[in-house]
Amino acid sequence: MIDGGLCTKGITKHSQENMPLITVVTVVCNGENILEETILSVINQTYTNIEYIIIDGASTDRTLDIIRKYEDRIDYWMSEPDEGIYNAMNKGIDLATGDWINFMNSGDVLYGQSTVEELVSNTNRYDIVYGDTIKSNGKYEKARKLIIMNFGMCFCHQSCIVRAAIMKEQCFNLKYRIGADYYFFLWCRLNNKNFFYLAKPISIYDINGFSARKRVELVKEAMLTVNELWPKRIGVFYLYQITRLFRDLLIRDNKIDTIQTIKILFCRKKEV
Repeated sequence: MIDGGLCTKGITKHSQENMPLITVVTVVCNGENILEETILSVINQTYTNIEYIIIDGASTDRTLDIIRKYEDRIDYWMSEPDEGIYNAMNKGIDLATGDWINFMNSGDVLYGQSTVEELVSNTNRYDIVYGDTIKSNGKYEKARKLIIMNFGMCFCHQSCIVRAAIMKEQCFNLKYRIGADYYFFLWCRLNNKNFFYLAKPISIYDINGFSARKRVELVKEAMLTVNELWPKRIGVFYLYQITRLFRDLLIRDNKIDTIQTIKILFCRKKEV
């Protein structure tokens, strides 16, 4: 394992009166073409009390050169092999010393320079503050109402901040390879954590990211999550997903992917 950053030089940050420390974590592996934009979106925020942590999965390209280029603006970075994206994100949770945590992974960027400042201004009485997302293809994605959380994610994890104490209590369930964020947020809802919706775009989400390319697996893991955490709602989950998928058969280009997802749902319904 190799590491660096301000913390390794004895420079640390702390929460101040009316200015909580916000930890932003970036997970990356071989992201030389997309990492720099992510870094710049974080270090150029108008909110000054940000702890920035980068977790690298033993990259073999120029990723570490880019990290070192901004080392005087990064609080801590480390590079070592990991067991997947959520294992790396859990490392970031363990290292975080802020009151709040946001994950802005490689390829994703904060929407504007005042984004973190706007999020912080709404943190007093809540556990999770979330907002809208703009996809990298320009499509605006409005966060959905929490009432349909049992059908799937209502917002992107890039577009929210969560109290660090909650994330350190629960972390990401590594049983779920690409949908552990949905497991975490459904767990939060079922355990009466307070959500607040900020009606503004928070992040620009890379549509070529890890989970965006794996729709079939995402639906499968969402189904397993609901069956584990909220089994009495599994029937409603199936109805909602099947309705959406049949609609998608009419409007989506990737018919094969949609049909495979429907087959997964029907097969798994017989098992659970």
